[in-house]
Amino acid sequence: MRGNSKRFYKRFILEPVTADQHGSTVIEIVTVVVLFGILMAVAVPNYSKWAENRQLNAESQKLYLNLMLARSSAIKNNNDVLFTFNAGANTYKIHDDTDSDGVEDSGETVKLVVQDPKVQFGFVGSSIIDIDGNTDNTSVALVGGGSVITFDSSGQASTGGSAYLIHANDVGESNDRLRTVSIVEATGAVDLWKYQHGQSPPWS
Repeated sequence: MRGNSKRFYKRFILEPVTADQHGSTVIEIVTVVVLFGILMAVAVPNYSKWAENRQLNAESQKLYLNLMLARSSAIKNNNDVLFTFNAGANTYKIHDDTDSDGVEDSGETVKLVVQDPKVQFGFVGSSIIDIDGNTDNTSVALVGGGSVITFDSSGQASTGGSAYLIHANDVGESNDRLRTVSIVEATGAVDLWKYQHGQSPPWS
């Protein structure tokens, strides 16, 4: 009996906080879960925006680089290179026209680029102001219409204009993250621009 009394005394008299310790542990767990939920509520939307911006930037830079590549290939190979947009299919094509006849002949290199479906040609609204302050009504707006730019052996472009890229989640919502790639006819120069709300024209 004496041994049992000592064990009782030690367990319930000398260590009376055991139940409180269990209670504190539960409270701590609940607190951690709540804090984790708050962090996730903040982090998930931020991560989604980051991922969307990454997709948009990647496709914009890819379009810019492919246009630059088409121009440099025309100069290097001393022949025309045709760059054809298909905004409806969200694709574009690069044709190394070795005999400069405008026809895709056997043996000529033709590269088809399919964009990330999360990034489309387009903008919000029925029109938009381009980098020169002109009004564009189509997502691929080339001077004189059409969808083909031909870079010649001197690097000049057959036409100039702009192609607009928007993230799928911004369609019908906002142009705030819009990108445009511009082509200058006289020199064939290509530039990548980012939309800046409130500026006129709204590009930088």
